[in-house]
Amino acid sequence: MLVNKRFGKVLKLIFVFIAIGAVYFVVESVRSKNDYTSLSVSQYRDYLKSHIDTGNGDNTNLNKEDRVVDEKLQKFYSSVFQNIIDHSPSGKCRRVYKDACKLTQDVGNRPDDYENWFKLSYNELINCLELDLGEVQTLSSSHASFIDELNKLVLPRDSYKGDGIVMVGGGKFSLMAFLVIKTLRNLGTTLPVEVFIPPNDEGETEFCNKLLPKFNSKCVYISDILPQQMIEKFEFKGYQFKSIAIIASSFENLLLLDADNFPIKPLDNIFEAEPYKTTGLVMWPDFWRRTTQPLYYKIAGRTVDFKTRVRNSIDDLTPPHIYTKNLMNLKDVPFHDLLGTIPDVSTESGQLLINKSKHLGTVLLALYYNVNGPTWYYPIFSQKAAGEGDKETFIAAANFYDLPFYQVKTNVGVDGYHLANGKGYRGVAMLQHDFIQDYSKYMDASKRISQKYAKVGLNYDPKYTVENFYKEYFEDEEINKEVDIMFIHSNLPKFDPYTLWQDEDLIVDGKHIRSFTNLKRLKNYDIELENFKIFNDILCQDDKKPLFKYLEDKMNANDFRHMCQYIGNRLDFLNESHNEAIGNSK
Repeated sequence: MLVNKRFGKVLKLIFVFIAIGAVYFVVESVRSKNDYTSLSVSQYRDYLKSHIDTGNGDNTNLNKEDRVVDEKLQKFYSSVFQNIIDHSPSGKCRRVYKDACKLTQDVGNRPDDYENWFKLSYNELINCLELDLGEVQTLSSSHASFIDELNKLVLPRDSYKGDGIVMVGGGKFSLMAFLVIKTLRNLGTTLPVEVFIPPNDEGETEFCNKLLPKFNSKCVYISDILPQQMIEKFEFKGYQFKSIAIIASSFENLLLLDADNFPIKPLDNIFEAEPYKTTGLVMWPDFWRRTTQPLYYKIAGRTVDFKTRVRNSIDDLTPPHIYTKNLMNLKDVPFHDLLGTIPDVSTESGQLLINKSKHLGTVLLALYYNVNGPTWYYPIFSQKAAGEGDKETFIAAANFYDLPFYQVKTNVGVDGYHLANGKGYRGVAMLQHDFIQDYSKYMDASKRISQKYAKVGLNYDPKYTVENFYKEYFEDEEINKEVDIMFIHSNLPKFDPYTLWQDEDLIVDGKHIRSFTNLKRLKNYDIELENFKIFNDILCQDDKKPLFKYLEDKMNANDFRHMCQYIGNRLDFLNESHNEAIGNSK
C-alpha cells in the first residue's frame, strides 16, 4: 500500500509548507508547461509576500474557486505553524556518550568490517548516546502530540503540481548551483529548477533576476516563506534548509540536489521510471551502516520485532535462515536487520527523489526532525557516525509511516587522486549510480534468489556473505552491465573559484594537477574542464557584470583580474590534458 492508515497522522510539521500555497498560485499558469521564464523574481516575490506576510493577501485577481482554496490553505498553514511551535521539544541533547560505547569508528559493509558488526546490535547501540528517562519522555510526548494535532487538519487537494529540480543556494552555493544548472542544460535536462535562497544570503539580484531565468530556473526567498516567529524561535542552518525547500517547492515530483552535486545523465524521464513511479521515494547509500540510537523507536512509538530478522544489511532478498545460524537468538544481530527498524545502509542525501503527494507524511515528519535536528534528532539518528545531519531524517520519516521507498543498492563510488610523495589518496567526489539500472539488477536478483531457494528445507549456509551477495547480483557484468554513474557529488575541494584561487589547492610545485582521475567511469565527462569553461564564460569576459554577490563581497577589481588569470591558466591546463586524462582512465 502506498498510503496506510497511519498516513492520517502525516500532516505534521510544515512550518514552510506555506510556501507551497503561495508558489501554487503564482506559477499555476506557467507550471503546466514547465516554463518559469515568464515570471520575474519581483512579481514572484511580491505575490509571496501578499499571501505570507499578511496571511490575507489581495485575492481580487483570483477566481472564486481559487479564493476558496487560498483561504483553506491559509487556515491550514496557520494551524500547522502554531503546532510546530507548540510541540517541538524543549532543551537540547547533551551529546554525552557512555564509556561502554564501542562505536569508535564507522562500520561499513566490507568483509574487514564483519568483525565489528556486533557493535551494531541493540545492546551495543543503546549503550552509546546518553538519553535519560526524562528526555525520552519529553521527546516522545512532543512527537506524539505534534502528530495528533496535525492529524486533525486537512490539506486542500492539488496543492502540488508538475516536476522539477530543487536546490538551496546562497553565498558560494548560488555560484555552485549555477554550475549544476548549466550541467543539466548542457547534457539535455529541461526540467525547471527552483533555487532557494536562505535569509542571510539575500541580495542575489543579478543571479536571480537576469541569469537564472535564461535557464528555466528561478530563485525562491526563504524569508518570504518562513513566518517571523519561526525564524526567531529556531536557528536554521545548512541541512535544515533542504527540508524547507522540499516543502516550499511548487513541484509534486522533485529531485532535491545539493548545490555541489552534478547529474551527468539526462533526467527528464526519471519521474516516470521504476521504482520511483511505484514508491514515490528513492534514496542513495552512504558508505556506512546505520547506528541510530534504539531509543528513537520508543520516542516515535514505533514497534520493533526483536524476534524477526528480515535482512542482512543491504540483502533483503535472501531468506534469513540462510545467513542466520540461530533465528531464536538474535541478540548479536545488527539491530537494524530486525523487522520494524530503518533499513541499512545509512543514507547520503546529496540527492533525493520524492513525490510529495504520496509522501506528504515523509516530507512533513522529515521537516520536524530537521527543525529539531541540531538539538535532538541528528545525534539520535547518527550517533557517532560520519556526516551527521539531515541524511537520515527522510528514511526515518518514511519508515515511521510505513510508506514505500527504494534504497539504491549499488555501492557509492569515489573519484580522486594520489597525493605526492606517497601521502595517500584524496577522495574528491562521491559517485552515485543510476537508480533505474540499479533497480533492474535488484529485480533480476529477486527472481534468481527466489528460484535458488524455492526448495523447502535449505539450511544455514556458512559460506554466505553480504560481499558474495553483492558481487553475484550487482557486480556480475556477464549478466547485467555495470550501472552508470548518475551523480557526481563533488565534496572537496568544491568548485568555488575564489577558494581554489586563494588556496592554490590543486597546484603542486607550481603546476596544476587534476583531481578527477577516472573519467572513463564518468563516461568521459570532464567535470573539471566543463566547470572551468563556465567560470571563464560568466566571470571573466570583458563585458560581464558581477553576477554573484558572494564574489562581489569578497573581491575588488584587481582581485577579479588575478582570479580570472588563475581561471584562464587552469582552463588551458585542463584543455591540454583532456585527451591524456581520458586515455589514462581505468
